[in-house]
Amino acid sequence: MYKNFCGIDFGTTNSAISVNQKNKSPHLIKFNNKELIPTAIFFPEEDSHKPLYGSKALYEYINGSIGRFMRSLKRILGTDLMNLKTDVNGISMSYEDIILKFIKYLKNTAEEQIDTELISVVLGRPIHFQDFAPDSDDKAEKMLRKIALNAGFKNINFQYEPISAAYYHEQSLQSEKLACVVDIGGGTSDFSIIRLGPNIKNKTNRKDDILANTGVRIGGNDFDRDLSIKCFMPSFGYGTYLKPDAYTKRILPIPFSPYVTLSEWSSINSLYTYSEQKNIRHIYENSAEPQKVANLYEVVRKELGHTLLNHIENCKIELSTKNNVESSLNFLSMSPIVVSSNDDFILSIKKDVHIIEESLLECLKQAQVCAQDIEMIILTGGSTEIPYIKNSISNIFPNALLSDENKLSSVAIGLSYDAARIYE
Repeated sequence: MYKNFCGIDFGTTNSAISVNQKNKSPHLIKFNNKELIPTAIFFPEEDSHKPLYGSKALYEYINGSIGRFMRSLKRILGTDLMNLKTDVNGISMSYEDIILKFIKYLKNTAEEQIDTELISVVLGRPIHFQDFAPDSDDKAEKMLRKIALNAGFKNINFQYEPISAAYYHEQSLQSEKLACVVDIGGGTSDFSIIRLGPNIKNKTNRKDDILANTGVRIGGNDFDRDLSIKCFMPSFGYGTYLKPDAYTKRILPIPFSPYVTLSEWSSINSLYTYSEQKNIRHIYENSAEPQKVANLYEVVRKELGHTLLNHIENCKIELSTKNNVESSLNFLSMSPIVVSSNDDFILSIKKDVHIIEESLLECLKQAQVCAQDIEMIILTGGSTEIPYIKNSISNIFPNALLSDENKLSSVAIGLSYDAARIYE
């Protein structure tokens, strides 16, 4: 018999929903036989009222189906985009409604599998939705609460994602530990210092056990962008120049902004407007190296930005185990081949990793503990798989044991443990 509450990890890259069964540990709902679902939605042009979700959305878009594809929707929360509408195959649709469709799909899929109506939820949230904007945290959480209500939940609570991961790992502890949770996901990096142990795991109020929380809006999507700019965008004309001005004879560099926009999952669609396509065509026609800028123009003209970023993301993942990766971009007319090295990747993300390290050290400072006092590091989030990042974290904590079991699903399962404390 299933309980009528759940935990939802609405992630930037992937999402998950966990449910509770009487006298059993929480478990994850499966989507196409997988416990994680890509946070992606695709509106087919022929029927925008029947969107596809997750891996099905990715498959249809990558394989050339016509329609509107969106990913990394979580990064919109807390920004001004939440108040805007976007064109979806000729239909004006708010980002709030688009996220609502995704959350409802998670809820409906779970209810169908467990044959139980879910009326209560604990939603995971980052420490900060946006950096240096405290007001945006409240706005984002209020928006998520409104979305959850409209999805059909009656009781809604929130928990920091790193705290949820800690609750998952706490279930297997035999003694009390002072732990640091490092959660580096697709959109944010969050840190918590928390006391964990078998004698305190069932406490209703864990406020005194949580010593500090910090976070920054840097994650796997930013590493995709860094790798894109460093290794891929030069093949699209980045770093080249325009033809000399006919009157002043000045030689100006190609504008930087289209390359940044093309390298961000959440902003690619903005390049497909008429004005942006006209602007990029002008750049192409006036480029000193049109054979490179032609790749940029083709990606924008044929709306292939997400296909390109999918190759870049796969390259990033491969660089966790390889020194060099050759990416054949054969979906473009000139089929450019991009060679990326692990050294180039490290160099590209170094600045962002330094910011992550500073936020982690700030968490220790707020908790008033030394790095040497931390007995356990809990790693969660796909980006902690990157060796350079994993090593930089391990070097900060010389005495800590490393725990990285179920790093992609620990947040969702931990949210269910928290839901049981709140709703049972």
